Amino acid sequence: MPDFPPVPVLNAILVDGKPIEAHVSIASKLDTIELPGISNAVLELYKDNEFVEIMSHSENGWFVSGHYAQFEKTYALHLSIEGYETVTAHCNVPAPAALLSYEHVSIAGKDEEGLTYPSISFSFENNPDKELFFHARIRLFQSDYEWDAEIFNIIDPVLLNEGIPLTVFSNELITGNIYNMLINYQTGVATSDDGGPNVTVLMPLILELRSVSKDYYLFARQKYLYDSGRFPEFGINAQTAFPLYSNVEGGYGIVAGYSFTATDTIFPTY
Repeated sequence: MPDFPPVPVLNAILVDGKPIEAHVSIASKLDTIELPGISNAVLELYKDNEFVEIMSHSENGWFVSGHYAQFEKTYALHLSIEGYETVTAHCNVPAPAALLSYEHVSIAGKDEEGLTYPSISFSFENNPDKELFFHARIRLFQSDYEWDAEIFNIIDPVLLNEGIPLTVFSNELITGNIYNMLINYQTGVATSDDGGPNVTVLMPLILELRSVSKDYYLFARQKYLYDSGRFPEFGINAQTAFPLYSNVEGGYGIVAGYSFTATDTIFPTY
C-alpha cells in the first residue's frame, strides 16, 4: 500500500491498580503490522487535569510511569516529538462492577457435529442511569499457557444486540440494577472415550469482567470489523477494511482504560 507522511502513534491501556505504560511509534504505511518504537519523545502524564510527571523511556518505545492508574479518574497523555505537532489523548478508568454470582454448566448443548459445549452464566451490578461498557473474558489455563475461550452460539440478548461475535458490550438494553448474562463457549479441544460421543475438554478458567471506557469499547468493535475486512475468510468476497477507531488527536492509536473483577479459578468437571 502507498506510503503517507509519517504520523506519531500513541497506544496505552490504563488498568486500575497497575502502573501506567504507553508505547510511542511512527507510522508511515497503512499495512504495517508491527511499528518500531521510538525513544526521542517527551510523554507527559496528567490526572484530572493536573500534571503528574514526565514518563520515563524503558525500551523499544515503551514509556513507564511510577503512578498507578485509579478508577474514576481521568487521564491525559501529551506527546512531544521533534518535528511534529503535539499529540494528545484522554481516557477515563471506570469503576469496577461487582460480580455477584456465577454458575458453570459443563454440558450446555451440542454443536452441529454433536460436540458438547459448556457455558457460564453470571450476575453483575449495573447502573441504568449511566452509559456503561463491559468486556467479559473467559480465561482458560493449561500448563503454562493461557488463552481466551472461543465464544459460541450467542443467545444472550445483550450480546446479540451488539451484532458481532464479541463479549464486549454496553448496558443499552439493561434496565435493572442487576443483570444475568449467559455465555456459551468452546475450549478448542475435544476428546472421546471408548468410541463415545465427542465432548469438549474442560479447562480451569477464570471469569473476568472488565468495566471499560467507551474508547475501549469502540476500538474493540472497530478492530474486529477491521480484521474481518482485512483478512476475510476463504471463499467470502473481498471486503473493505474498516479504519481503526482512534481517540488520539494529532496522531493514531488508542488510549483507553478499564478496571476489573474476577472469580477465583474455576475447575469444571463432568
